[in-house]
Amino acid sequence: MADLVYGMARWMALWAALLIFLGQPERAAGQETTAPGPVEVAGGEALLLADGDYFEALIAGIDEARREILLSAFYFRTRGSTDYRPDAVLRHLDEAVRRGVRVDAVLERGPEADSVSADNAGTAEKLRTSGIRVCLDTPDRTTHAKVVVIDGRILFVGSHNLTQSALKFNRELSVRIVSPALADQARRYLRTLCPDKSAADQPSSPAAGLP
Repeated sequence: MADLVYGMARWMALWAALLIFLGQPERAAGQETTAPGPVEVAGGEALLLADGDYFEALIAGIDEARREILLSAFYFRTRGSTDYRPDAVLRHLDEAVRRGVRVDAVLERGPEADSVSADNAGTAEKLRTSGIRVCLDTPDRTTHAKVVVIDGRILFVGSHNLTQSALKFNRELSVRIVSPALADQARRYLRTLCPDKSAADQPSSPAAGLP
């Protein structure tokens, strides 16, 4: 586990160093900045996703998936509205399942019936209806990771929750990294969040584990 954490920290440190070295254009009054392009890193490519850029990139990544999507979300709040961005994520995940992609999700579950836990439980049922395997984590430890791994080669990691606020309004920052090595490390980490594989095939079980 220490090696996994160290590996991810090393990659994020490299990415931060590259951003500092390259710099970004400052925003003049009344002007929008040009979105930064991808940056080559050792063994892959990284793209900084600020604010709403993450939503567009995530949807594109889900639509490009052909084999597997694994995600971890602290807060996945859906509302059943066509113009609600988390519901758009849900719809695209459903479409991925329909074309044969396996989708697994880990969502936070707190020790008490707080709003995050309640909303996540509601979204979990919708995910399961779409054929997505869902794990609500153990309530004694918070799962705050916001991670998506696609086809074992693309990794999204950063501050964005799957909420309307985070995907549309907040100041948020995440990174899309194309790196099979780093994506594999993240995938193996996500597998440790729900170790009870015996319940993996029980759709209503909160302990359903990742394969």
